[in-house]
Amino acid sequence: MNKLTIKKITAVMLAALTAFCLTACGGTPVTTTAEPVSTPAQTQPIVITTAADTTPAETTAPDTTAAPETTVPEETTEAPSTEPETTEAPEPFGEEDLVLVVDGVELSLRMDFVPVKDQILGGNYDEQVGQACVGGGNDRAYYYDGEAVSVYTVGSASGEQTIYDIYITLLKGFTTQKGAVIGETTRDEVLAIYGEPYSTFPASERYSVDGNLELIFGFDGEILSSVGLHDNEVQ
Repeated sequence: MNKLTIKKITAVMLAALTAFCLTACGGTPVTTTAEPVSTPAQTQPIVITTAADTTPAETTAPDTTAAPETTVPEETTEAPSTEPETTEAPEPFGEEDLVLVVDGVELSLRMDFVPVKDQILGGNYDEQVGQACVGGGNDRAYYYDGEAVSVYTVGSASGEQTIYDIYITLLKGFTTQKGAVIGETTRDEVLAIYGEPYSTFPASERYSVDGNLELIFGFDGEILSSVGLHDNEVQ
C-alpha cells in the first residue's frame, strides 16, 4: 500500500468522524464524497521471451583436400642377356634305348617274338618262312600293315622265334621313348636328342652300346622316316 492510498483512507475516516460528531451534536451532516480509492492494477509479471536462435547451424564443408597422388613406377625394360643359352647335353645312349614300343608292346632284339606277334596292329600280318641257317627250325619275317612294321626272327628247334631285326617305316606318329617322331623330327633334332652317333651314313644315323646291337634312324631328306633295331651278330 503506497502513501497516497494511506492519505486517502485517512481523509475518508476523518470526514466520517466529523459527520458523526455533527450528527450527534444536532448539526446537519455534511456529505463528503470521497475520491474513490483506486486500487492500482495488478502488475502482471513480465515474461521475458527469448527469441529463437535464427543463426543457421554450422555446416561442415566437405573435405576438398585431394588425395595424395600415387606415383606409378615406370616400366623398366630389361636389357637382353648377352650370356649364351646353355643347351642341356643329351643323356648317354644306353640299353634302354634299344627298345621300341609298338601298339603298347615292347619289342627288343634277342627276345622271343611268338608270344606277342598277335598283339600288335590287330595281329594282321603277312608271314614269310625260310629255312634257318643255324639252330634248326625256320626263319620268319612278319610284315604288318604293308611293311609299316617288319620283324625278322631266327627260328629254333624249340619253336622260339628270336628277333634279330625290326624296322618301322612310314608309321605316322610312331614315337621313340625319347621323343623322336617319324614324319616330324628332323635329323638335327635326332642328334640333339641322342647325341653323337656310333656311325653315320648319308641317309641314316646309327647308335650302339657295344657295336653289336644298333638303333638305326633313317631319313628322307632331313626328316625322320624310319626307326629300326639290328643285331650285327646274326648278319
